[in-house]
Amino acid sequence: MRYAYVANGVVQEAWSRDPFELFDAGYARLFVVCADEVQQGWTFDGTTWAAPAPEPTPVPRTVSMRQARLALLQAGKLSAVDAAIAASPSPAKEQAQIEWEYATQVTRDSALMQQLATAIGLTESDLDSLFTQAATL
Repeated sequence: MRYAYVANGVVQEAWSRDPFELFDAGYARLFVVCADEVQQGWTFDGTTWAAPAPEPTPVPRTVSMRQARLALLQAGKLSAVDAAIAASPSPAKEQAQIEWEYATQVTRDSALMQQLATAIGLTESDLDSLFTQAATL
């Protein structure tokens, strides 16, 4: 049997031993019987136990150029990047070409990424999704 101490609807402690064996009676009375899987951080509304929502996966700040290109290809945006670079005015065009062709990594917040994202119509959320996808490739 498992026991949990719940405060403001959130499990503060969970034990597999009887709280009366571990704590004084005043504190032990605050524990309630719970399911074996209940852990600290779960919620309890008096009836239902719920695990906390998983932490969101952080957006990678940097991916390899291979990963970036594969993610753009999968999203159908790779040719748009090449077109956006080609349409840039000099000397920004040449600088972007050098970075795009010779860099080994792409940084999410780099000037090049911001410029390309704007040029091909990506929102910040779209860019986050592309970097998250790229990191898996």
